Amino acid sequence: MTGDWRDAVALREDGWIVGPKDRLLLWVPKSHRKWLYHTRNTLVLPRGHIELDLSNMAHGNSWQRCWDATQG
Repeated sequence: MTGDWRDAVALREDGWIVGPKDRLLLWVPKSHRKWLYHTRNTLVLPRGHIELDLSNMAHGNSWQRCWDATQG
């Protein structure tokens, strides 16, 4: 992907956060959507809204690692 990743991510009206080519990334319940920070925010004062840390998100070819059959 070229350019800024924030240009390729959007929250749709149905609650889906989509990435490049409108691929589904994450669904956000309606009651939580208004609390999400916009991807272009660089600083928010005061803190306290919902923040998503996707640094360890299982996605792409590794999405199945988010569930361990031996654990549940």
